[in-house]
Amino acid sequence: MRILVAEDGLMMRRILVRALAGWNYEVTEVEDGAQAWTEFEKEPFRMVLTDWVMPESDGLELIRKIRSAKLPFYVYIILLTAKSEKEDLVFGMEAGADDFLVKPVDHNELRVRLREGERIVRLEQELAEQNRQLRETQAALVQSEKLASLGQMAAGMAHEINNPIALVANNLAVLKRDVASAFEILDLYQSTHDDLAKSNPDLAQKVADLAEECDYSWIRDESPALFDRSLAGLKRVRDIVQNLRSFARLDEARLDYLDIDQAVAAVAQILRHELSSKEINLKIEEGSVPQILCEPGQIQQVLHHLLLNAIQASDRGGTISIRTSRCDTGVAIDIQDHGAGIASSDLAHIFEPFFTTRAVGSGQGLGLAVSYGIVRDHGGSIEVSSELGLGSTFRVQLPIRPLASQSVGGSHES
Repeated sequence: MRILVAEDGLMMRRILVRALAGWNYEVTEVEDGAQAWTEFEKEPFRMVLTDWVMPESDGLELIRKIRSAKLPFYVYIILLTAKSEKEDLVFGMEAGADDFLVKPVDHNELRVRLREGERIVRLEQELAEQNRQLRETQAALVQSEKLASLGQMAAGMAHEINNPIALVANNLAVLKRDVASAFEILDLYQSTHDDLAKSNPDLAQKVADLAEECDYSWIRDESPALFDRSLAGLKRVRDIVQNLRSFARLDEARLDYLDIDQAVAAVAQILRHELSSKEINLKIEEGSVPQILCEPGQIQQVLHHLLLNAIQASDRGGTISIRTSRCDTGVAIDIQDHGAGIASSDLAHIFEPFFTTRAVGSGQGLGLAVSYGIVRDHGGSIEVSSELGLGSTFRVQLPIRPLASQSVGGSHES
C-alpha cells in the first residue's frame, strides 16, 4: 500500500517514514500541502497521512482538494494535529478527514489506525470490483435482449420475405422460359414477313410499324439480360436475409467452428447501408486463417460492434480496413479506421460498461464492454491503439480452440 506523508517537521517526518517503511508501506514524503498535492496529481495515493498546520498549504486545504478531485476510488486520510479540542477535531473531520492522531504520535496507535484504513480501502476495492462485475453483467443482459430481438426479427423476416421472394423468383424463371419460347415463335413469324408483304402489304406494314413502335429488336435482345438482372436482384435480397440469419446464428449449436473471413463478409453485408450512407470504402484483406471453435453468434457480435464503431468514428468518404491473419495465439482480426481517434484519457475506460465518448442519447456504451467480455470468455484478447485525429485500430486475438477452463458463453449468451 502506497502512503503519502505530508509533514513540515523534519524530525517527525523521519520518524513517521521510518515506522511506515518498517511496516512494509511504500512511502512518499513531502514538506507541505502544496508539494503533497503536486505528488498526488502525478499518481493518486489510496492513503494519506497529513499534518494540519503546514506552510504554503495546510492539511485541511489538501484534504478538500483530494475530496473534490472526483476520483474513481476512495482515499483514506488521517489528520495529524497537536490540537486536542473537540471543536477542532470536528472541524477537521468535517473537512474530509477519516481519522486523526494527536501529536506526538504513538506508534502502536498509528499502526492500528493504518490497518483500519487499509481494511476500509480494500473493502472499497472489493466493492468497486463487485460493482464493475454487476455493471458488466447488466450490460451483457441488455445486449442479450437486443440480440434476442434481432433473432426474432431475423426469423420473422426470413418467413415473411423469403416466401414472396420465392414466388416472384419462380414466376420470373417461368416467364423467362416462356418469353424465350414466344420469341422463337415471333422469329418464325418475322421470317415470313416478305411473303406476307406480297400477299397483304397493308398487314405487313402494320406489323412493321408496331415492331418499330415497341422497339421489338431491343426487347428481343435485352429481355434475357433483364430477366437475369431481376433474378440476381432477388438473389441479393435472399442473401441479405441469409446474412441476417447467419449473423443471428438461428437454429445453430452454441459451440461450433466459424470461418472468420466469412463472418467478416457477413457482418460487412449487415452494415452495408451504414457504409454506403457515409460513402466509406471498406477494404477487407483475408489472411487465409483457419476456422476457430467458438460461439459463432458472439464472435460475429464482436465484429459487428467493432465495425459499427469504426463507421461511426469515420468521416464521410473515409476508409476502413479489416485484416485477418495468423498470430501466436491463433487468429487475429484488425479493424482500422482513420477517423477522430480516442483521447488518451479515455483509452483506459473504453471497455467499461456504459462508458461512451459520443453525445448523450447517441450511444449506450455497451458494445465494447460486451465485446471485451465475449473475447475474454473465449480465452482471447482485445486491444486498441489510437491517436486523436488519426484514427484507431482494434485488434482481436482468438485461440483456435478455447481453453478447457474457459466458460465460453457465460452471461453473454446469445
